[in-house]
Amino acid sequence: MALIKKDFVSAHTYNSLPTIKEAANVPREYAEDLGYLQRLLAKHDVPASVGIRLIHRHYEIAEGEAMVFRNIELPAHGTVEVMRATPIEAAQLYGKNFFVGFAARLQAYEYTSETTVDLSEYKTFIAEFVEIVVRRKLQHKFGLKINHRSEAEVKTDRKEFEFPEEKCTITMPITFPLPEATHKIEIDTDWGALDNNNKRQRGKTKTQSTRTKCSHGDEDWGEECTQEDGIMFDGRVVQLGTPFHGLLNNLMEVW
Repeated sequence: MALIKKDFVSAHTYNSLPTIKEAANVPREYAEDLGYLQRLLAKHDVPASVGIRLIHRHYEIAEGEAMVFRNIELPAHGTVEVMRATPIEAAQLYGKNFFVGFAARLQAYEYTSETTVDLSEYKTFIAEFVEIVVRRKLQHKFGLKINHRSEAEVKTDRKEFEFPEEKCTITMPITFPLPEATHKIEIDTDWGALDNNNKRQRGKTKTQSTRTKCSHGDEDWGEECTQEDGIMFDGRVVQLGTPFHGLLNNLMEVW
């Protein structure tokens, strides 16, 4: 039986994945399992573009849709990555984030429009990864993430924000102007390889020395906000004239 399922994930399966809020405590509660999976990356010497992913979702999708990441170049700021629901037939898509299904096969659940590493070239690693995830019952805890080439060149940590008003997420370097830290949850969502001394491996590419954090706001904030003087973002108003307002406005003009 093939180790990787090629079909697009169904809306029912995707919508059953834990939300970022539900997954918030997984890295701490399953730290030993996470470390084991990180050392497995080092054991098999897989490319630095392959890492461990916290299984989570931000929004639901409809049948015929997939959550797709794509890079958007902002003339005044640089590149940000946006994830939003996209019709499956709209573009050529490649698996980016993978989970282990209960049929003991790896399957993509989120996608990118850019080419990525072909995981089928690493059958020994995939077989052991799947076996461990199933044996330890981690199917809805940890999976794999593949960075496309432009992500592998990122040299700074990044932060992912929910933008529920547009049903998308925005991931950007922490060197960009960011909104004030009023979020309720901030959590690492992907990890690179560790050696046997629990030290992060370095030297292959920058992806193993950078991190992505996800910020998740409070669903109730929006009731207290108005949109008269700015842009609604993650349950708050980003005020007109602030640096982050300029970035958001720039993004909404070009996407």
